[in-house]
Amino acid sequence: MARFFFDLTDNGEFYPDTEGTDLPTLEDVEDEAAMALLEIAMPDGTFREVAIRVRDHTSKPLFTVKVTLERVREPSDE
Repeated sequence: MARFFFDLTDNGEFYPDTEGTDLPTLEDVEDEAAMALLEIAMPDGTFREVAIRVRDHTSKPLFTVKVTLERVREPSDE
């Protein structure tokens, strides 16, 4: 198993992952990053940009997952 680090950027604020997570395959790493973004990217306003950059144990970036949420209008009661 290898250790991977999931650095978070939320509306321009950077939060490095200093502990990392041990995962067996790159597919598991991709799934973990996607699930984390879904949990984090709950809209609390009209605009939010969230990204997770995944690094391996050598600190080399592997990939980035990004989500932009932009509420264009409030839902109608119709």
